[in-house]
Amino acid sequence: MNKPWIPIAPVEQATGDLRRAYDKILATRGRIPDIRAVMAGEPLTIEGFAYFFPDNNYACTSIDRRLSEMIATVVGVANESALGGPAHARQLARISGDEAFAQALRLDYKTAGLSAKEVTLLDYVWKLTKTPGAMTEDDVNSLRAAGWSDPQIVATVHVTAFFAYMNRVAGAFGVA
Repeated sequence: MNKPWIPIAPVEQATGDLRRAYDKILATRGRIPDIRAVMAGEPLTIEGFAYFFPDNNYACTSIDRRLSEMIATVVGVANESALGGPAHARQLARISGDEAFAQALRLDYKTAGLSAKEVTLLDYVWKLTKTPGAMTEDDVNSLRAAGWSDPQIVATVHVTAFFAYMNRVAGAFGVA
């Protein structure tokens, strides 16, 4: 593992807002991941994101964990993130028990044996990740036509945007 390009504040040295943020993360994760620790210069940012962990499905209730990890994997691949795609494919393999599926999804979700409904959703995720300015109401309507509910669409956008953000944090500070 590479050392991040910005200092990481060790837990034992954290005080004030940073300590409170670290304590929230420690309560759910038992450790402070480097992807969070590199943001120690803005502890309220860390605290805000402390609620978006796999343990609570990234704060989503309308989609399941498998789908969240599929979205996160596709976002990581679309962003060409050295951390995101591989890390979430590993998570997907762990929760699904299907390593071959997780790797197939990471290599090309369109040929990974997904349902047409899931491909439609991941096409939306890909477009939102690669060309967010090109999104239209028709994109949302196509998700509805495929059978996705509005809460599921909101959760998809949240997970997509969250991991686009985290991929950029990882890339900006050399976290891999």
